[in-house]
This record gives sequence, structure tokens and C-alpha cells, in this order.
Amino acid sequence: MVNAHSEIDGQQPLRGLRVLLTRPQQQLPKWQSLLQSGGAETCRVPLMAIEPLSEPAATQAIRDRIMALAEYRHVIFVSQNAAHHGLDWIDQYWPQLPVGVHFYAVGAATARVLQAYGCSVTAADNTMNSEELLALPQLQQVELQKVLICRGRGGRPLLAQVLSERGAQVDYCELYERGFPVEEALTNLLQAQCGRNGDLVALHSGEALDNWHQLLQALKQEQPQLAATCAVLPLLVPGGRVGQLARDRGYPEVIVARNASDEEMLAALRDWRLSRNP
Repeated sequence: MVNAHSEIDGQQPLRGLRVLLTRPQQQLPKWQSLLQSGGAETCRVPLMAIEPLSEPAATQAIRDRIMALAEYRHVIFVSQNAAHHGLDWIDQYWPQLPVGVHFYAVGAATARVLQAYGCSVTAADNTMNSEELLALPQLQQVELQKVLICRGRGGRPLLAQVLSERGAQVDYCELYERGFPVEEALTNLLQAQCGRNGDLVALHSGEALDNWHQLLQALKQEQPQLAATCAVLPLLVPGGRVGQLARDRGYPEVIVARNASDEEMLAALRDWRLSRNP
């Protein structure tokens, strides 16, 4: 789908590409700026909306966890969203952070949010996933230690499963929920005339991949030919696990970044483009 004759130069190696941006609106500006600086066009088709939990039972559960923060030996934030929402709650009940609590972040960007607040953080920032966090020496011997995992509603259960198997007492603090605005995404996709030469889809998580797949199923009901065209667009994804999920679903061209950080996603895209246009 990429025009092999597009101009490639050292300053704008992405010229001739149009990248569909699928992250929630609040996480788009930096990523969009990096792509445009590299010469790419961009088009916003958010596949996820982040909303804080607001029902009374959910907010009371959050309040209970946050007020008991000092009881936990380890507190893990799985994403930037978890860090932002969690710190908003912590700020309400803890004028000073409790002593003796070890804070962890999945990803360098999540760690930066916590560090800016004043937390001393241990981060899994290479592959930015649960597996890397679980390999940290600090989380090997956790028998009878209390662990709090701050996350959105749902999500991967791996962290809790493995830490529980190691003998930890694990609780969740679910702070927000991820919605999929499918009708809005479908409208955006049609307005963007997706599927033209040079289009590429950037997906920052396995859930975003799921939503893209679901969106194409909805598109197939309205415009089957366009859905077929979009189904063969190159996908840019983070990490081997998400890359394999994409291949298993039949996507023919999958570009795998080291992790979901903007910098690593950009580096993988640049390398792929240059390999296609040496």
C-alpha cells in the first residue's frame, strides 16, 4: 500500500505516509507531532475513550483502596492513565506519600508521570509490559506482601495471577474504563477515506487491535470493498505479543515496535519505511 516512489530523505523519512492515529484524544498530540515532524500526514480515528469511573460503588472502592495505601508494600501503575487518575485520588487523601511503599510503573512514560509527582519509581520500560515488570528482582520474593495494582476496569490478569502464585496478597484499584466509540470511529474512518495509497494504522495496544478488528467488521456491513482494502493496510503495533495477535488475525503486514512508547513506535516505523525505500 506504500508508494515506493515517495521521496525519502534523512529529515523527513515518513513523507508519503498517512498514519491513522487511534489513541484516545488526550494522548494524541505528542505522537501526532512526532509523525508530522518526520514528514507523515496524520488522520485521527480514535478507537478508545478513557473515562473515570463515576458510579458510587466504584468510587467508594477506589476511596477505600487509596485510604489504605500505607498498608501496601508494592503499588503498581500499569499505564499513564492509571497514573494520572490514581495520583488525582492520592492527592485528595495523602498530603505526603506514605513511607515504605514501593511504586512501580509499566513503561517510561508512566514512570515520568509518577516521578513528576514526587514518587520514587521502579519501571519496566524496555518492552513496557507485565512480563518485564514481573521479572524485576523486587517482585520475586513477595510472599504475604500486599500489592495494589492501579489500572482501568478489566485488562490483562497476568500481573495479579503471577504475583498471587508467588504468595502476594493482590488487590486491584480500578480507576477508569475504556470505551470504544464505534459509531464515531466508523464516521471518522469514512470521512478520512481510509485505504488510500500510503495509509498505515498505528495501534498502541492489544485492545486497540481488538477495536480495529471490530471496526472493520462494522465497516464490512456498510462498505465491504472498503473494509477489504483497510484490512490489508500495514499495522504498526507494540511488542511481539501484539504483533503475533495481529498476524493470527490475518493482517498481512505487521510492523512491530519494541514497545508502545512514542519514540519506539516512531523508530520502528522509520526503520520499516527506510527498509522499503533504501
